[in-house]
Amino acid sequence: MADRQTDRQTGYPSVEKPWMKYYSEEAIHTTIPECSIYEYMYQNNKDYPQDIALNYVGRKMTYASLFENIDKTAAAFVNLGVTEHEIVTIALPSIPEALYCVYALNKIGAVANMIHPLAGRSETIHYINEVQSRVVVIFDKTYETLKDITEESSAEQVIVASPGDSLSLPLKIAYTRKVKRPHLDGKVFLDWQDFIKNGKNSVIPDHKKDCHRMAIISHTGGTTGVPKGVMCSDVSCNSLMWQIVCNLEYDRQEICMAVLPPFVNYSLVESMMGMLAVGFQVVLLPKYEPDQFVKYVRKYHPNDILSIPPYWEALLNIKDIEKEDLSCLKHLIYGGEAMSKETEEAINNLLHRCGAKTELCKGIGATEMVGGATVSYKGCNPPDSVGIPMVHTNCKIVIPGTTEELTYYEEGEICFSGDTLMLGYYNNKEATDEAIQLHSDGHRWLHTGDIGYISEDGILFVTGRIKRILMTKDDDGQVTKLFPERIEKVVSTNPAVDLCCVVGVPNEKRINYPKAFVILNEEDEQPEEIRRSILTTCKSALPEYMVPDEIEFRSELPRTERGKVDYRALEEEVHKII
Repeated sequence: MADRQTDRQTGYPSVEKPWMKYYSEEAIHTTIPECSIYEYMYQNNKDYPQDIALNYVGRKMTYASLFENIDKTAAAFVNLGVTEHEIVTIALPSIPEALYCVYALNKIGAVANMIHPLAGRSETIHYINEVQSRVVVIFDKTYETLKDITEESSAEQVIVASPGDSLSLPLKIAYTRKVKRPHLDGKVFLDWQDFIKNGKNSVIPDHKKDCHRMAIISHTGGTTGVPKGVMCSDVSCNSLMWQIVCNLEYDRQEICMAVLPPFVNYSLVESMMGMLAVGFQVVLLPKYEPDQFVKYVRKYHPNDILSIPPYWEALLNIKDIEKEDLSCLKHLIYGGEAMSKETEEAINNLLHRCGAKTELCKGIGATEMVGGATVSYKGCNPPDSVGIPMVHTNCKIVIPGTTEELTYYEEGEICFSGDTLMLGYYNNKEATDEAIQLHSDGHRWLHTGDIGYISEDGILFVTGRIKRILMTKDDDGQVTKLFPERIEKVVSTNPAVDLCCVVGVPNEKRINYPKAFVILNEEDEQPEEIRRSILTTCKSALPEYMVPDEIEFRSELPRTERGKVDYRALEEEVHKII
């Protein structure tokens, strides 16, 4: 390795930043917009009021309409007494109302606490109480589950939005026939339309928001799966929005199809708000179906898609897809988890056969960095890499458990620093101090828990994970994260359980579903009774999508050389069975 460094001054990637050679001078020297999230989007689009901002299931809405709906929503929040810095919890799928809420709260200086719309009763209450939200926005499908949350939470006012609220009239009629509208009291629980109507005469306060304060709270499980609120400022969000497009060739009114829900920063900040900030049309799909990809392309002609590996891999199983014209596709990105070199090449070959003049690019990131921290471009996109650090993002590899930086090609823990780094975890200084450390260079660095190395060209390669995180889908098809360690802790609370290890079982419908391998304390225990007891506990303590689909009792579990449970051996085992 030493001979590779003869032309280096320091040998440390974070100092030399060899990835900068892939960026334009303009990208390197442009400063990040220091304004609110709303102002960033408004200033870039106010001169194009008739351009299309949103395409919601075929209904197109202009930027003028977007501004108007944001103002109506802001006035409605003011009418409910929402003030500057107040935290409002938003639990909505990919519908226009989700964006109206985020922008409206930002405009009046309040904070949007973005949570999974189907997190389940106990977890939703936890999220609400954690930030002491007085006002909560949910969607109609969850009303029956959450209709008495004001009895156990800080919530005093609940707005119920419907995916049907912004549909075109024919689709709205069809939706209301399919989904019965809940009967609301009109006081504590308000229908979205009444919420907007009640704010009609309210005045939106005119004040300058401090763009370095908290703007959005997103949630990550970190390394243990225990929910933590990630505090993102306006500047950190704007920085990511700017960085994802600063080195790309694009045209105003390109079409970005958002395939992931808005409680995920990768979708909210990058696929939705980031694209709106530069005048794109954003296609919103309340429920994305990977096997309907061809239908979406025919209907929306998307140019840009930020997605996850399972969604791209689904293309390989779509019948007769090679007969389709995919030439509209321009920028295609995946993140969230790894993809094998063979699969990536197979998808790229398929895209090319269908007329696409592009290939998959990818990156890696973390909610603690708002979203993506690396990105790939032509020339720095090896199939087994995750690209290069974004232009205003720094990266280093350190010896795990230390802040000591390693040189090129040496494996260690991946760390990131830069404008997008979170303010911290909400009301959790201990976890913040564990994740973010002050290094000798004077900068705050996020320790990701991922293992990898940086090549002499500045390209980052991930070789393993300190943490165990899997992608899954809930019953409504929303993509979310599965935390095996969190499930293991709940299962292990059963007094009959001696040891538990949870792994993800690949599944076409769910991406992965959880399977628990359990060793009991006594061999003569009644396994079926214990199984029922474990499931009862899991259903009360975990979101539904984390409840194990399978529980297998074993007399022993495989061990590593150091004596730890070898979860990778169990993963290989379930993969072989499939």
